[in-house]
Amino acid sequence: MSRNLPRALLASIFALILAAFAHAQTLEVPQNQSQNPAPNFVPRSPSSPAPGNNNSDSTLQIEPAPTPQAPAPQAAQPAPVDPAVAAAAAAAAAFNALIMAQPTPGAAPPIAAPTPAPLSPSFNAGQSEPKLPQVFRGCWEGEVEFVDDLERIPGAHKVGYWTPKTYRLCYKRVGEGPFHLTFSETGVVPNVQIRNPHGHVYALATDGRAYAKMRAELSFNENNLDPGLRGTTFAVDETTMLDCSINGDAMSVTASVYGTRDGDPWFKARWHSNFRHVPE
Repeated sequence: MSRNLPRALLASIFALILAAFAHAQTLEVPQNQSQNPAPNFVPRSPSSPAPGNNNSDSTLQIEPAPTPQAPAPQAAQPAPVDPAVAAAAAAAAAFNALIMAQPTPGAAPPIAAPTPAPLSPSFNAGQSEPKLPQVFRGCWEGEVEFVDDLERIPGAHKVGYWTPKTYRLCYKRVGEGPFHLTFSETGVVPNVQIRNPHGHVYALATDGRAYAKMRAELSFNENNLDPGLRGTTFAVDETTMLDCSINGDAMSVTASVYGTRDGDPWFKARWHSNFRHVPE
């Protein structure tokens, strides 16, 4: 072969070498279809020509992909409840409650314990009086000089000494009428500190044999002994519940007392005594 190649052939070979070199330096950036493109490319020198552009000063400008943000943690949502399951659970609970409310076979139904009525100074004097047994007929008298217990109600005025009380009961009839307490009185043993005593006794109940429950109401005015209040009086009201049992010519009585001072709670007391049968 001749060493002197034609110039046209040399120019062609040189052009092919330049084209191959230019193609090797060209960067092709693939298109990414994802939501956050993150192109994987090999950086090139700013002097590298862009593909398809003969201007050697042009460069391919690629914005850096934004850093993906981690999603914020969310509270776990409760699993949805099937309405059919919820309705079945409610029906089962209602059925169980109904079963538990049923009384046990053969057992007596529960009975609420009665609330004891507190002592009160009020009383309906017009209510019907029970018919007492024959052993109560006649007159009974007694005095209560001492008490078994005397207790000041918390927060009340201080309590002084016990004032002895008197009782007289006459269970008889007038003409052809029924037997009843034709005369019943409670009072105070004469005392210079006490004024205007007056009271009455009412029969409340009986067992039909030898027992009766009675109620006594007593009111009076008492001289005030507090310093600076001498010469004045205060009102005392006593309500006494009497449990009376006849034993021959004696009436055995136990009692509980509720006292007020000028209408305010004052004291409670208990006593017992024997009333005697006296001529009418």
